[in-house]
Amino acid sequence: MAQCKYCGQETGGSMFCQNCGAKVEAPAPEVPQPQFQTPASFDTAPVQPQPQPQTYSAPTTPTFYTPGGAGGLMAGHIILLIFGVICCCFTIGITLISTILSIIGLVYASKVKASLSAEEEAHNRKISMILLIVSIVALFGGLAVLIGSIFISYGSISAFIDAVSESFESAWESASISAEKANKLAVFFKSLIR
Repeated sequence: MAQCKYCGQETGGSMFCQNCGAKVEAPAPEVPQPQFQTPASFDTAPVQPQPQPQTYSAPTTPTFYTPGGAGGLMAGHIILLIFGVICCCFTIGITLISTILSIIGLVYASKVKASLSAEEEAHNRKISMILLIVSIVALFGGLAVLIGSIFISYGSISAFIDAVSESFESAWESASISAEKANKLAVFFKSLIR
């Protein structure tokens, strides 16, 4: 029965080792050594084949690379993506950059787990980390611009909150006035139909 040349486990005739997963090469069929016979006219002894020296090479273990996870990078990019989307409502430019960089960083973070070598994993992890840091800087830059524009326009955050409250109240009043007008129109049209 064939044995794996890497781990020595019997393969049971399969193409791949059940223990280490290495490809099993079928053993070479034994070819009988031909017997040379000399004609009777020659007065020599039959030629014996010379024994070949046996060489033994230690089996080598196949190297399979198992990359590490990137859960922390992915979580960081997802959190920044959520904050970037929320803050895009207030500061369109800078936090939009943070959102786009977070999406690209998520792609590279997902490539870390699928890396085939340590160099590829380190490359993908490095790019994802750089994009995470730049996304954080862009998000906080956008928030700083938002707070600065509030202070420039309103003088303080409480004045900004008062202005937002007033605009919500006026929107509510106009909506309720519109609802009253719609109700009056509905009553008018109902009276015309009767």
